[in-house]
Amino acid sequence: MVCTITATLGTSVPQRKHAISVQLPKWKDMVGLGSNDPQTIRSLSNGYPRSFFHQDVQTVSLQYFFPEKSSTNLVLFPDPGSADSCISYMASSNTHGSNAVPKQELSILCIEFRDGTESQCEWPNPQLPLLYAVTFPEAAQPVAASFWRLTGMGISSRLAEKFLKNIGSMSRKELLTANVNVIPTAQLDYSPVYAHLRQRIVNMLERATINPYRSVPIGISDVFLFPSGMSAIYHVHHMLLKWRYSESIIMGFPYEVTLRMVETYGPSFTFFSAATTEEIDSLEQRLESQDPNGQKVQAIWCECASNPLLWTSDLERIRRIADKHDIPVVVDDTIGSFANVDVLDVADVVVTSLSKTFNGFADVLAGSAVLNPRSSYYHRMKGLFIDSYVNSLYIDDAVQLELNSRTFLQRTAIMNENADYLVGKIKKLMDSSTANGCSQDVKHDGELPDNIVDAIYYPKVSPSKKNYDERMRCPTDEFQPGYGCLFTIEFADVKTASSFFDHLNVYKGPSLGAHVTLAQPYVQTTFQRQKKWAASHGLRETIIRISVGLEDKRELWKTFQHAFRTAVSGAV
Repeated sequence: MVCTITATLGTSVPQRKHAISVQLPKWKDMVGLGSNDPQTIRSLSNGYPRSFFHQDVQTVSLQYFFPEKSSTNLVLFPDPGSADSCISYMASSNTHGSNAVPKQELSILCIEFRDGTESQCEWPNPQLPLLYAVTFPEAAQPVAASFWRLTGMGISSRLAEKFLKNIGSMSRKELLTANVNVIPTAQLDYSPVYAHLRQRIVNMLERATINPYRSVPIGISDVFLFPSGMSAIYHVHHMLLKWRYSESIIMGFPYEVTLRMVETYGPSFTFFSAATTEEIDSLEQRLESQDPNGQKVQAIWCECASNPLLWTSDLERIRRIADKHDIPVVVDDTIGSFANVDVLDVADVVVTSLSKTFNGFADVLAGSAVLNPRSSYYHRMKGLFIDSYVNSLYIDDAVQLELNSRTFLQRTAIMNENADYLVGKIKKLMDSSTANGCSQDVKHDGELPDNIVDAIYYPKVSPSKKNYDERMRCPTDEFQPGYGCLFTIEFADVKTASSFFDHLNVYKGPSLGAHVTLAQPYVQTTFQRQKKWAASHGLRETIIRISVGLEDKRELWKTFQHAFRTAVSGAV
């Protein structure tokens, strides 16, 4: 018997107010989301927070600031620096050309919540943080929304919810600039929950390490929290720009955000898409040919493993090359996760989306950046961070994240096992089909027809497995490290891929690392308008990314078998 998912188009996944995913059950729905189809967008009651304004966020912006028809709109931020960056971005003619917004049409409102007594904007109610609203002409909404999506610095749905509950105590004043003499509440870290989260991250990074002889342990002051994983990336990049305003190098398939990093974040980025031995050879040759007295590269950015093709670069070699040319290395370990991989011997900075496996229930957006105290760049980077860092992770999000992450290791163990089981089953079918030369009919459960699945991507079956294995933590009685919750299936053609997807009875939406299995045709949603560019980096539009949850692995396999059968037979 195959399980049936009853969630309908546009509903939250999971069915909670602050869910960060949304059900898009059919291939055409995913295409509609990727192409910003108005009918698809109107059907959504929720979405990934960086790409979709939560209903409470929309209500705050429209109903309470501009209750009547107005030609003005706004976006809300939890700190003044983000608001100031938004204005600079929106007004940039280098980024937007003729679509840039004249700076005189942009303004910032400082919004505080009073507790019934007279106060100044500089000293808010400690339980209700200051907010900063960037106002702009209604026609500039797409530009503002792109800043929200690319940086992940907008307010969370929980903060919007608190805003609405306390709207009667709100006051506001207009600022000429966001660079005002205020101390945002979030910066004070008044709640012990932030220390608990930082300590948990330290504990995960220092447990079962590859190198037991590290001289200096990480401290909680080396862990910086952010309102999203992309916000962590954004802030680390800007921290490095203050030091070296120069080119960066990305090894592996670039993040979605890097499509516009060159426009948004300053100097150019160079992509080495596959991060194979040949690509690293090219990197080394390029660095060797540069003028030794010229501008040094800002940083080398890597993933362990990459999303969505699960490739792991030779991080040891990249570290050696970086040391030779005096370049910091930033590693995103989100896919491997703190539990499975240890990158501190190769990374100067570790960035992580805490929204994924660490949180584990798809109901909090958060991120972290950790400075490696053994890095030769540590003191310089720590100083740069301290000068500008504001903890904008809203306290209610931090509380939920702390609660959810208590079961991080237990959940990761199940996800590791489930993903490994499913990949093994699919790989066995692929190998059996190749060996037996099956026809286009599915003969029995143990075979797949030829030319249906072209490839499966997963660290354990990747040509780069050795590189991932070198970064795996030591096994302990408490936890056996594995290859993560994510794998990607590449189908032979769109027709087969879409049929498989439409008949796969799991939740279907963005994000990964949730307690429920999530499927997403990655290129169709993320690169719908850049398919040719994505294909040039190895991402075909026929791939379906699977984030495996905590369900029974045998029941999941029945669901996958059903989808394979119907895709092959053309059943509807």
